[in-house]
Amino acid sequence: MVLLEEVWSQEAPPGLRVLPAVEFLRRTWVQQFQRIEDVVSWREPKNTPPGLIRLRTPHEPEARTGAKRDLGWSGYKVHLSETCEPDAPHQITHIHTTPAPVNDDAVLEDIHAALAERGLLPDEHLVDAGYVDAEQIHHARRDHGIELVGPVKSTTVKGQTSGDIFDNTRFTIDWDQRRAVCPGGQTNVVWREDQSHRGTPVTRVRFAARHCGPCELRTSCTSSRTGRNLTLRPKAEHDILQQARIEQDTDRWRRRYGHRAGVEGTISQGVQAFGLRRSRYRGLTKTRLQHHFTGAAINLARIDAWLTGRQLARTRVSPFAAFRPAG
Repeated sequence: MVLLEEVWSQEAPPGLRVLPAVEFLRRTWVQQFQRIEDVVSWREPKNTPPGLIRLRTPHEPEARTGAKRDLGWSGYKVHLSETCEPDAPHQITHIHTTPAPVNDDAVLEDIHAALAERGLLPDEHLVDAGYVDAEQIHHARRDHGIELVGPVKSTTVKGQTSGDIFDNTRFTIDWDQRRAVCPGGQTNVVWREDQSHRGTPVTRVRFAARHCGPCELRTSCTSSRTGRNLTLRPKAEHDILQQARIEQDTDRWRRRYGHRAGVEGTISQGVQAFGLRRSRYRGLTKTRLQHHFTGAAINLARIDAWLTGRQLARTRVSPFAAFRPAG
């Protein structure tokens, strides 16, 4: 702080303030510390900038912090797309590199647009749960003719996962008449168009408290004093979500989706054999180029293995899993 005060003093040459190292120091100080009545202290986590702009290390100004479940890292995130036909070598068709905090679902449209530009769009795209929701499935079908396959969230409301609380599927929705009927036979009193916290269109539906209060199904429906509330996606997305939740609970869907596990082997190969998770360069642009070279190397290695008849390695089975009875 003393150094920054000296640099910004009237006696200091103005050119010092525009030096990259000084600017980085200033941004770091502002993001990590605060001064209140001449007392300097660390900022509380909730008072720090969002991950996309928060600096991580002076050695890599563009690196950001990412997290997925219990795994955290600094740097970038790479998204791999590959073919999975059984009668041909599995080839990487696209690599997409982003700052680490960027959500998976935010890049799916960019990936599809890049594949479309090169004439490599698949008929079916198997993706991890982070990439898929009703909106993404709808847009993939509408804009690219792609069947997006991945596990959608079963529900987002507490109690509905276990079946203790009625979810939206228990309500009869008439979109043309702007009407919803609950399991107890009552009709909504409010139907209005709104936006979600993400800015996407939703429909808010509310049932009257005078109907919900004495209802014998109340304990399985709502604890709200103002009556049961529903938040509905647009009709196309609502229908897609209901159908996807039914399908993903079938053995046929599980067998279909099981092919996606192959990309985990690709990631493992990239990490162990080609150093995919260790950037050799600084900056997003150069790291993206490294990832493309890595993808090309993986493709060449797989073509060589295919032409020379090397079999794919079998999935490792832990000693404990080996005790499981066959069949």
